[in-house]
Amino acid sequence: MGMKYLAVLSKEHEELPFAEVRAILEGEGINFNLERQGNLAIIEMDRESKLFTRAAMLREGGRVLQIVDDPEEINIDLGERTFSVRYRNFTGRDKDAREVESITGSRIRGKVNLKNPDLEILLIDTGRYYLVLNERVDPGFYSRINEKRPFRTNLALQPKMARLLVNLGRVKEGDRILDPFCGGGSILIEASLMGIRADGIDIGKKMYHGARLNLSYFGIDSKVYLGDVSLALSLGRYDAIITDPPYGRGSSTNRESIEALYRRSFEIFRRVLNDGHVSIILPEEKYVDLALENFTLKEKYSLRVHRSLVRHITVLA
Repeated sequence: MGMKYLAVLSKEHEELPFAEVRAILEGEGINFNLERQGNLAIIEMDRESKLFTRAAMLREGGRVLQIVDDPEEINIDLGERTFSVRYRNFTGRDKDAREVESITGSRIRGKVNLKNPDLEILLIDTGRYYLVLNERVDPGFYSRINEKRPFRTNLALQPKMARLLVNLGRVKEGDRILDPFCGGGSILIEASLMGIRADGIDIGKKMYHGARLNLSYFGIDSKVYLGDVSLALSLGRYDAIITDPPYGRGSSTNRESIEALYRRSFEIFRRVLNDGHVSIILPEEKYVDLALENFTLKEKYSLRVHRSLVRHITVLA
C-alpha cells in the first residue's frame, strides 16, 4: 500500500485510542490498513497523515524505517543528523534496555545526541524489532486545561477529551464544524488548533462571553453566537457537529426538558449537516435511542466518570 507506521496508544481506555486513529485516517480520506496488537497500532497508508500531530490518545510513534529480527541487523544511514534511541519493550520479557539501545545506536550511521537530537528513534520490540522515527508532537494539553484559562467553568471539557471528540467526528483540515452548546469553548479551541473551522453557539450570556474570552486568549478567531440551538438553521451547513450538550445538572436548558431539547437538537443537526458525522457525549443510553430517530449509530463508547456517572461518547452518521 505504501508507507508503514506504528503508533503506541494510550491505555486510558480499552477502545477509544484505536477508534481515534481509525477516525482521523477516515476523516483525512486516506486509504489504510490497520492492525492492533495490544496498545500498538500498525498502519499501512497510501500517503502521509497528520495523525501524529492531531491525536489525543496517542503516546508516540511514526514512520517505520526498518523491521528486523535482531538489533544487529539494523542498517540505517542518517547522514549528518543527530539522533537518540529509545527502546520500548512490548514482549513481556525482561531485557536490558540500555544494552539494546547501545547495540541499536552502533548500527545507525549519524551522530548521537541524547539531550537535543534532530531525530528520536524508537526501537519497538514486539518479538520483532520496529525501528520507528518518532513523529509525535506534544499537543500541549496542559497549557490549555480549564484551570489555566481566563474563563473557567466546572462543566468544561478538558482539552484531551475535546480533541478526541473532534477527531471522532472524522473531519479534516479546512472542514467546518459546529458546537451548538459550546460552553467555555473547549471544542472550538482544539478544532481550530488542528486547522478546522469551528463555530459555536451558547444560550447563556456568561458562557458566550467566556468562550469569546478563552478563544481570544489562545489567539483563535472562531465565531461564537449567543442563542438557542435553532440558531444553527441560519448559519449554513456544516461538515460535522461536535458537542457536549447540557445534562441538566448545573447547566442551562432554558427550562426545557433534556429529552425535548435533545430531540429538537437532533432534528436540527440533520437539517444543517452535510454528509458527515455527529460526535457527541450523551448522559444516558435512552438519548442514544432518541438520536436514532434521525441518525444511524456508527460507534459508541462508555466512559466512567466516577462510580455512579457514565458518559456515552457517541458517533452518529
